[in-house]
Amino acid sequence: MFTTGSKLLFGGGTVAAVGAVLYGVLVAGALGTVGLTFAAAVLWLLGGISAVTRDANVSSMDVDALHYTAAAAPAPSASMWPAVGALGVVLLAVGLVTYQVVVVFGLIALVAAGAEWMVQAWSERVSDDAGRNAGIRGRLAHPLEFPVLAAVGVAVLVYSFSRIMLVLSKTGGPVAFGLIALAVLVAGFIVAVKPTLKTGMIGAVAAVGALGLVAGGIASALEGERDIEVHETTGGLAEHGECATAEETHADENASQSVAAKANVTGEVTLRSDGTLVARSLGIAGTADSIVVTRNNPTNILFRNDSDEARRLVLDAGLRYEDPTDTSSEQVPAQHCTALVEKGGTQLLTFTIANTSAAQDAPMTFSIPGLDAASVEVVVP
Repeated sequence: MFTTGSKLLFGGGTVAAVGAVLYGVLVAGALGTVGLTFAAAVLWLLGGISAVTRDANVSSMDVDALHYTAAAAPAPSASMWPAVGALGVVLLAVGLVTYQVVVVFGLIALVAAGAEWMVQAWSERVSDDAGRNAGIRGRLAHPLEFPVLAAVGVAVLVYSFSRIMLVLSKTGGPVAFGLIALAVLVAGFIVAVKPTLKTGMIGAVAAVGALGLVAGGIASALEGERDIEVHETTGGLAEHGECATAEETHADENASQSVAAKANVTGEVTLRSDGTLVARSLGIAGTADSIVVTRNNPTNILFRNDSDEARRLVLDAGLRYEDPTDTSSEQVPAQHCTALVEKGGTQLLTFTIANTSAAQDAPMTFSIPGLDAASVEVVVP
């Protein structure tokens, strides 16, 4: 009636029960008594399960048991998902004390490992045919796996390549582009002229190249980006109050000397060869020593330089707060300027004036650094 396993479990449960009684009488300790009693109950429960299942033994006369017993089931195949899950746990722990993005990657790894492991375990028990089980798993998981893996792979390669390009020098970048393009061209040529190459060899070469690119991206990310020189702009000149300089700056290098015909200009300001500055409003014939612009609207003024030297046009628009969001901050000159315009060149000056001319303490004017007498008044109704 009792199997060998059940006898051992029942015996262990009885010993634990006797120990609980003795411990309670002799020592009078509640913790030890409760623990031994719980152990006795568990051992008796396991003994009952063992007796009912007959220790999972199969009679030699039971032919059907050859197909449905646990021993007849094929062993589960190897799986990488437990390792991926462990990696997710490690990333989660590390991310809690480092960066939030590491936590995100850890959660992604945990979710992916759990879902994939669950699908694999289910598919392996659909039937006793391993091939059919693999086909069922593929029909269920591949429509989701392939697009996700492709997107992740492309993102990793693009990010790695971007890290490499950011660490290379200005001259090293084109050289690296050329070498990579040459390597891809040579590999494609070899595959084209040698169609008998094994698919595994081609895949191995591609995998080595991808791993090299990722390793280079990791190393470059740890090295950090190269120092990139901040190029000065005319907006920077205006912000620092340096528009009044007549000398060439970094903002003037390779500056455009022409304006497209489709530019929506409000008027023109021209520096003549005699050093005078005149204005012409759109749709009004003739020139004037003043120009009217609208308030709180972006305004485009075309500057023409007909003098013999490179000149820049400067708009002095009164004062502005150093911090536009803080009306208690210090007031500084509000300037706008073009880059240096060569002889016969044109440039566009875009600006917005918030206050009317009456609200300004001094008149707003266009001027040319180095030519104090050349000016055009700006009128804002």
